Amino acid sequence: MERKSIGKQFVSMLKEPYYIYMLILIVFSIAVYVYVNFNPIYAMVASAVIYPAIALVPIVTYLPSLRRVGFDWADKFSVMIVFQWIGSIIWFIAEIVWCWYYNLYYGVENPYPSLADIFYVTAYFPVIIGLAIYVWALYTIVKPQLTTQAKIISAVVILGSGALVGIIYWYMILLSYAGEPIPFIEFMLNILYVLLDAMLLIVVVFGFIVIRGRMGRILTLFLVSSLMIIVYDVFFAYFEAYGLYYDGHPIELLDLLSYVVDALAFYEIRKMVR
Repeated sequence: MERKSIGKQFVSMLKEPYYIYMLILIVFSIAVYVYVNFNPIYAMVASAVIYPAIALVPIVTYLPSLRRVGFDWADKFSVMIVFQWIGSIIWFIAEIVWCWYYNLYYGVENPYPSLADIFYVTAYFPVIIGLAIYVWALYTIVKPQLTTQAKIISAVVILGSGALVGIIYWYMILLSYAGEPIPFIEFMLNILYVLLDAMLLIVVVFGFIVIRGRMGRILTLFLVSSLMIIVYDVFFAYFEAYGLYYDGHPIELLDLLSYVVDALAFYEIRKMVR
């Protein structure tokens, strides 16, 4: 019965125009990336054009709901939403700097470290804090229902997954330098990215394992989006380590899809506050 209800829910979502638009956007992005990878000369330009455009979608999607949702520290749901939106804005600025300033204006491919990293790093903070505040608020509700054994197992899985991904991510970063000295700024940025992704993963896994059925569609979409970012970062580090990454690489589709999932979450918020 549950599978059937999930299937019906998915079909009903696809009947909504906004979901159809997002599906078309995903298909279009995939088509572009398939094309440019057969014609690598266009890869960086195509990626630089598409990234900021798609990163703008969640920001614009939330605008009609801005006043209705508001912001109140007592309302943890509104805190999460506003913090996610702020994170989306900062990430959009980062994409503008990386894609339009470095890729298109200067013709620099894969500019790291750069000014864009200031915004990429900064965006993590409102995203992580907003999700953590709301997930913890939900945890206070479900906490009485959890046994001591369930709490211990959950803690081990949550911390273990964060540590494991952090170690793998860091190993891939070190591998990319092939034993050469790491410049101080790059070293600090590498540590920041690993720590922030590990912290974000802890919040995501905590939500999926502990909160589960009480999450709702909006939080689930935000957590899925965050998970996509983490997976993308690990794969990015892997391809970078072996010299296989370039602007326009198909793995970027996972990162772009995270923006689309965020947009769907903001659309669900619009539906809720109509």
